Amino acid sequence: MTTTEKAATPVRRKPKAIEFTILYGWHAVISGAFIVAYFSGDEDTYAMHQFAGYLVLAAIGIRVIAAVFAPQGSPLRIRRPTLAPLAAWLAALAAGNRARIGGPPSLPRRPFFALMAAALLISIGATAASGAAADFLPFIEHLHEALGELALWIVLGHVGSVFVLNALPKLWRRAAGSRLCPTDERC
Repeated sequence: MTTTEKAATPVRRKPKAIEFTILYGWHAVISGAFIVAYFSGDEDTYAMHQFAGYLVLAAIGIRVIAAVFAPQGSPLRIRRPTLAPLAAWLAALAAGNRARIGGPPSLPRRPFFALMAAALLISIGATAASGAAADFLPFIEHLHEALGELALWIVLGHVGSVFVLNALPKLWRRAAGSRLCPTDERC
């Protein structure tokens, strides 16, 4: 194996507990601030809306910085979404090939989530940035509102896909228990 081939192989390492703690804490901050900003956009709660929006903008900035400086294999690092691994992963998902869905070394772990992470960071970041710009350029307000509605749908898609791809199979396995297929690995 040449040096180039070794460099192309994804780095696998065990994530540290602190990395997951940081990631979950960031999720709590950004989701809470996004919810507050989304529901507090009227005149009576505008100061709360602004504070939550700037908090979202800061959280996005911190997340991008963490992603750039995180080591390879860290859950804090955002993988570059590419179409070839995504197509292979979707084909494995459609075929029911669970070994390929989990992400062997030749296929990044769930490339759909890399694409979703990029879409979330871009849409929520654009919404927060346009809100900050709208404080100084009032004609951007309609763009900010439209981006906010789009970001909400992307967030709901993210929550739904995480539920379908993570929680639902676990619920099915629990419901099936050992009574349906005790020796079959497909359960």
